[in-house]
Amino acid sequence: MALTTSESVEDTRSPSLNCLQITDLPEEILEFILLHLSPYRDLRCAMQVNRQWYRLVQGVIRQLYQNFYNGILEGELSWTGIAPEAGSNISERYSHCACYYDKSMYIFGGCTSTNTTFNDLWRFDLMDRKWVRPLAIGTYPSPKACASLVAYKDNLVLFGGWSHPTPYPLHQAARFFSELHIYKPEQNQWYHMNTLSPISPAPTAGHSASIVGDRMIVFGGSHVPGTGNHEVWEFNFIDLTWQRKHTTSKKPNPRYGQTQVTLDENHILVVGGCGGPNQIFNDLWLLSLDTEPWSWQEVSIQQPEFSAPQLWCHPACKVNDKIVVLSKPAKPLRTTTPDPKKATGHANKARGPPRGPQRDLPGPSGSKPTTFKRPVSESDDSSSADDEDNSSQKSDKNHWEFKHPGDVVRGRGSSPRRSPMSHSHLQSRSYVTGPDSPGPSMQAFSTSDSRPGLLGGRQNNVKNREKQLEALKKFEERLRESLARQLGSQGENQPINASSRKTCLRELRTPIHLHVLDISNVVQSQTATWQQVRENVSLEAPEETIFYSLVEGRGELVMFGGIQRDIQNMQRGMDVKSHVVSNNLFILSPSKVSL
Repeated sequence: MALTTSESVEDTRSPSLNCLQITDLPEEILEFILLHLSPYRDLRCAMQVNRQWYRLVQGVIRQLYQNFYNGILEGELSWTGIAPEAGSNISERYSHCACYYDKSMYIFGGCTSTNTTFNDLWRFDLMDRKWVRPLAIGTYPSPKACASLVAYKDNLVLFGGWSHPTPYPLHQAARFFSELHIYKPEQNQWYHMNTLSPISPAPTAGHSASIVGDRMIVFGGSHVPGTGNHEVWEFNFIDLTWQRKHTTSKKPNPRYGQTQVTLDENHILVVGGCGGPNQIFNDLWLLSLDTEPWSWQEVSIQQPEFSAPQLWCHPACKVNDKIVVLSKPAKPLRTTTPDPKKATGHANKARGPPRGPQRDLPGPSGSKPTTFKRPVSESDDSSSADDEDNSSQKSDKNHWEFKHPGDVVRGRGSSPRRSPMSHSHLQSRSYVTGPDSPGPSMQAFSTSDSRPGLLGGRQNNVKNREKQLEALKKFEERLRESLARQLGSQGENQPINASSRKTCLRELRTPIHLHVLDISNVVQSQTATWQQVRENVSLEAPEETIFYSLVEGRGELVMFGGIQRDIQNMQRGMDVKSHVVSNNLFILSPSKVSL
């Protein structure tokens, strides 16, 4: 009797259990599950299940992008570092070119730490998060850096570039290229395009390019080291012809290293650039293609105090109606508590340096002179190897602050004074093409002071600075020892709190931050607004990096390579390498997942 009862129970339950399927779940739960699938492969496969899933996946894709867009607006993107794999892998490089195509990021060329140029092609598979080197056939491009790579339909278009001068085995001068190559990923083959035009652009590097319909628009670049141009060229993919476009008399200054994005079929936006020594541009220019001749209009920038410094070596990426730049902030994000004695005119020497005389220095071409306030204190001995902060912005809010002795925090537009131990922003710059030069877009400082070791002609301050340097060095040695005991000592009885450890690590780092430029009204009103910079508290974020590549994937940003520079430790006189060429890859994705 008991056996019959159990069998009846099993018979009554088994049909209901066998009929339950994943499609029977509420749509809210299904959407939450689908939200965690890969947008490169799994979501596309899920769309083929049935009509319900097709509809749900379309909503999930929109929500994924909305989460990504909200993360950019709020400055809350999580950093995920992908370390290079052991064995064969992409080499360290900078000044390479990159673009996104068909669920992958493609990388071509670039420079090494010894300024050797590559002509290799790499693909980072965003589905599997792995590097793949396509061994293509056809006519390979020359080894070069500072070229442009854009995607047109099912092709990758490579134009221009340069190769660094090589002293060994025989000295060879820098070479610029006007080659136009097309790579077809489906065929895995390179094609060297022989255009049908009687004229074509001169060999150039550091230019910018973007696709508008069946045309590629090329602007600016450098024909010789250290100088730029403001020519506009159009390549027609239908006729395979080049044409130089005439523009209005009002146009951007000659430049290279700028970023160019396509807004619509009639407008292109150019961001930043460099015109040569002491000509760093943070301006915006709108090029209208629906007029004859094509017309340039300078865009008015709102809230420039939040702009990313040195837009010529920090590439930008367009995400919908926003421009994203990864850079160290131009001014400190953490504000110090105001001193009431300072408000009443009584300076506190322990909390901040006294204000020194002001000098009006010539800014970039076409800009107003920049005023630098020169304090006389311990901070004068901190050398400025950070040419990222020497922007062409106005200095109506220049100030200096101290977190602790020796830790200099700059305000917008400010720069440390010239030190006898290093070069400075106030000294003249010259273009370097020797073996230690990072590339055509890097500039070096050269000393033009006939009185080395003197600052403002006051010899008495030299001995004082030497004493201050000794005291500062001892203080920082004690500080490093204290932090080492707190962070690395395992013999202590009381372990360090995890939050305290992260706080100490953040204080010792100078990570890059997310700078966002709102260009939603740039076509209608010719205005753009820099959004307030949010503090980056992620320990995965890299140190200040220049000449990297930044592309947009599906709901994420992909950053690769570049030159990492620990400016903070360099200024403190620590024994670190000034330039570290990287092959690290970082994924910036939304930190919040919501429906």
